[in-house]
Amino acid sequence: MADAHPLQVKDLSKQFARKRRLGSVQAISSISFDVRQGEIVGFIGHNGAGKTTTIKCVLGLLKPSEGGVSLWGSLPAAPVVRKRIGYIPENPDYDDSFNPMEYLNMFASMRGLSGLNSDWMKLLRRVGLAGWESTGIRQFSKGMRQRMSLAIALQSRPDLLIMDEPTGGLDPIARKEFREIILEENSRGASVLLSSHILSDVETICSRAIILSRGRLIAEGSMDDLLGQEHLFRITVISRKTGKEVEEIITEADLQTRIDSMRQDNLTIVKIERALKSLEDVFMAATGGSVK
Repeated sequence: MADAHPLQVKDLSKQFARKRRLGSVQAISSISFDVRQGEIVGFIGHNGAGKTTTIKCVLGLLKPSEGGVSLWGSLPAAPVVRKRIGYIPENPDYDDSFNPMEYLNMFASMRGLSGLNSDWMKLLRRVGLAGWESTGIRQFSKGMRQRMSLAIALQSRPDLLIMDEPTGGLDPIARKEFREIILEENSRGASVLLSSHILSDVETICSRAIILSRGRLIAEGSMDDLLGQEHLFRITVISRKTGKEVEEIITEADLQTRIDSMRQDNLTIVKIERALKSLEDVFMAATGGSVK
């Protein structure tokens, strides 16, 4: 289907059998969402919320217990869609005897990609691994392995990037570089599903977010909707008692009345600014402040 979304998840559930036949564990329960063409969608939740299980179902690595997944209207296992996806796992597992150039050539052969070593050198340079192309991956740090995963994911110029904690183990500079590459790929036309615990990264680059808790979808919406549900303003005034600046949060409906009241009380208004919620505020409120 030419007009189908890159990713559609419909009533997806996944159960895992317990050891010794003691019932089952419900990892995800009837969740539905999509990733539309050209979107960067944040996929967030605490540890054990079901994010990685969902991603593995999306990739066809796990079989759903109920519901289903479609990629451009096709099943995840369809060869035609596998070639259009780039994936970064949370904990990439590499054969330490290989080096980056060998890995890129191997994956190119598996995917039927045409490319020269000079192409892969450009790719390694882009992800920050220039000069490491012949070094055994056994010498790589976690952050360098994440860079290697990014190179492999970008190798086929994918139409959909699926990233499971891609910036884990990266320092702030490297995280910024990753964000810039994600935005570059999105500008090229790629859609992105970004799972991350670093909510500031999600808030910075995503247009929409999906929040999971205990295997259930509990909140979803555009970043503007999620962060702008309440129109609040922060007024900074000089305290009469201390002479120091103090702040007060006011709703938009009460803003003018409060300003008039402060002026009547001869308070010095230093600053009035919109008090925006952060994605962390939204996440904590949606999950009841629980990270367990």
